[in-house]
Amino acid sequence: MRKGLTIIGAFCIILLVLGQFALPMLTERSLETKAVEALKTKDVQVRTSTVPGFLLLLGQVDDLQAVAHQGKIGQLYLQELTLTGRGVHLDMAALLQEGEVRVTSAKELTLQGIVSEENLREVLSRRIERLENVQVQIRPERVLVTAEAKIFGHKAEIELAGKVIEDLGSLYFRMEHLHLKNSRIGTARLEGIFGDMFGDIRLAGPDELPFGLVLQRAEQGEGSIVMQAGYQPAEK
Repeated sequence: MRKGLTIIGAFCIILLVLGQFALPMLTERSLETKAVEALKTKDVQVRTSTVPGFLLLLGQVDDLQAVAHQGKIGQLYLQELTLTGRGVHLDMAALLQEGEVRVTSAKELTLQGIVSEENLREVLSRRIERLENVQVQIRPERVLVTAEAKIFGHKAEIELAGKVIEDLGSLYFRMEHLHLKNSRIGTARLEGIFGDMFGDIRLAGPDELPFGLVLQRAEQGEGSIVMQAGYQPAEK
């Protein structure tokens, strides 16, 4: 009888140690590793909390907070990303056996990212190769892009106006206005030269976010864009 109680007591102590110390540390390190891989950044901090701690053995995370800087989603670098979770359930078998982070359900799991003018300038400069000296201004009502380009041997100043939008889980830059200065060439003739400038330029796709998150909206402000993604269970 006494031996049996001793074994049970030792087992409870092991569970307590795992729940309070070992598992939270393992969970945080695994989340950091997955975020580093998914967001292509080395600057990630993760904190988790579960009360009582042994419920983490069942995959329950009461509170999840994470911050990353200069992370990349799709083609776009973001100045800062914050992940907030509440009532998150993880597949602990996958975590312990494979080191994989799989979210099975969540009361709340949101990712918010800040896109600066420099972040947007960098991706548009890459996507539209012929533009030079690209400058970007972000305002609530529009995104203004100014640049220079050589057209048939002559330098022209180009002004683009558009918006960054979310559409079916993807993030796009949508051009709404194009104006040329110091050029007699009509905009209709530019499509063959600057094909990427016309239509939507995709910045991030629906399958490029970690932890089962799906892009939900993008809001332009003064000098930056805030994008937000939420948890969406995988279809069975």
